[in-house]
Amino acid sequence: MVRVITQETYDEVVKENMEEFEMSPQEAINEAIAQFEAQGVDLSNIIKDLFLSSEENHLVTTTVSKLKELNSRDYDCEELFKYLDVLKTECSKDIARRVRAGKDGAYKVLIDLLQSKQEVFAQELSDKDAKFIINVLNTLIALMDTQPDLLDAKGIDLIKTILDNVENDDILVGTLKWASTCCIKHEMNRQRLFAKNITENLKLLIKVAGNEKLLSETLQLIRKLTLDDDVRVEFGKAHDHAKELGAQMLEPLTNLLKEKTKPPLAPELMLTMASLLVRHELCKLVADCGPGVLFSVLADNYESAAVVQQACKLITALAGHDDVKRDLVRSGIAPVLVTLLSRHANNATACALILRSVAALTLREPAHSEHFLASGAPEAIVHCMKLHPRNAAVQKNACWAIRNIVARCREQNVKFLELGAEALLNSSHELFGNEFGFDIRSALRDLGCDVTLDEQWHGKGVQIEK
Repeated sequence: MVRVITQETYDEVVKENMEEFEMSPQEAINEAIAQFEAQGVDLSNIIKDLFLSSEENHLVTTTVSKLKELNSRDYDCEELFKYLDVLKTECSKDIARRVRAGKDGAYKVLIDLLQSKQEVFAQELSDKDAKFIINVLNTLIALMDTQPDLLDAKGIDLIKTILDNVENDDILVGTLKWASTCCIKHEMNRQRLFAKNITENLKLLIKVAGNEKLLSETLQLIRKLTLDDDVRVEFGKAHDHAKELGAQMLEPLTNLLKEKTKPPLAPELMLTMASLLVRHELCKLVADCGPGVLFSVLADNYESAAVVQQACKLITALAGHDDVKRDLVRSGIAPVLVTLLSRHANNATACALILRSVAALTLREPAHSEHFLASGAPEAIVHCMKLHPRNAAVQKNACWAIRNIVARCREQNVKFLELGAEALLNSSHELFGNEFGFDIRSALRDLGCDVTLDEQWHGKGVQIEK
């Protein structure tokens, strides 16, 4: 278990080093850090580089106190903006300052400031009000980065109220960023936002957003709502969220992809669509809405590794539906992927994702294997394995691709063996045998090579009594 300490404990040790051992402030800090790290203490939540003569002298603490004071009386907006900027800058430095600000009550004062403008949300906002709201939102985003536990019912209601009433693009962008920040590694925040029917707001924004930045933030929030990254929750609702979002969003997203075939929106659209394809009927929905959209995007962005990577994620997700997978291969995706694999061979990430798509499209489909073999897949796969011998993702996905291609087409083993696949797989096993040795041995087995398979269970030789 990781050991942690409080800021006060750390401060006391630094003071002790300065007073009893007559160290300079920097020497005292360095010594305190060394002491705690030697004891296995996690200092990630500790402010280390401030002069800690007293708790009240922390810049974060004094700034939050000043904001509380201003909020309790009539204030000058420019003075408020100055302190908001200081708090945002401090919170952006590290988690320790954000934790300090949270303990000092920064969240509550920021929410109170935002609520003070709630009556103007539904009106045409003045430049002054818009600037005020944006400043508060940006400070909230900095404060809540990696500490989404601060979000409460008031914050949830404010997010929903702003999305329901405000039309200012910059405020909507800030609100969506804030919501996204609150969704990372926090299952209950995702569920509470979902319970507010935020799906309707996101669906509307997809249809009406002319601002690329606003659309990008909308797509990011959609993806955040489908995460399953909160280790504190045994069973999350990522699948349920993705299913509901997919049913409502995939058709407009597919139609939008037909229009936005270039970066930066095309990769984001495809990544978002892939994250929502969690059921067969959703894969079919995308295939029916835009049967040729993938080919159009790839044709327009042949040289773009970023687009190719996200397109491959979408292809892999769509291949989860057997009929859609067959339609893709019949439409000619095999030679396209092989060409892309050769074109982007030097890019390890692109290689790994393309190989994963090849593996998905050839799984239990001997006819598809023939298409890839006729397109020159063996040469391209082996070439990528040679170029990236130490990249685990490339080697693993190449193993899957080889195995799926030859598993039901053993007559094609000769081609891979002539290209040196056996030696490459054995070399990969030496490096990655502990990580995915079974996959490598399976590829060797299906190629007809000599391979020793692990015996998963050993009998004890006990005689069964009759």
